[in-house]
Amino acid sequence: LFIFVAMLPFEIRDMQFDNLKLSTVPQKIGIKKTKIIGVILLVLFFLMEILKSNTSEPKTMIVFMIAVLLLGFLLFSNIKRQKYYSSFWVEGIPIIWMVLTLYLT
Repeated sequence: LFIFVAMLPFEIRDMQFDNLKLSTVPQKIGIKKTKIIGVILLVLFFLMEILKSNTSEPKTMIVFMIAVLLLGFLLFSNIKRQKYYSSFWVEGIPIIWMVLTLYLT
């Protein structure tokens, strides 16, 4: 779920350049509905993390922070964003996740 949602800002950014035959999510359902689906999937991702029996409180907080960060990037993504918005910031989320995990656990 996380990877699918992390892909959506790239799909939104590239929508104007993608061939219509690609049938990307934003091309099929539009940007607004793509963002709504992304929000729903992020909530499911976080709920699944909470429901895991062996999840510690610090790890749950880290997953929450990462989900909120990705949510922000998803909600503010549009077709006019520079390529670095997705290429640097969104792709940097796993690095932030690793640093938080190493620092807080």
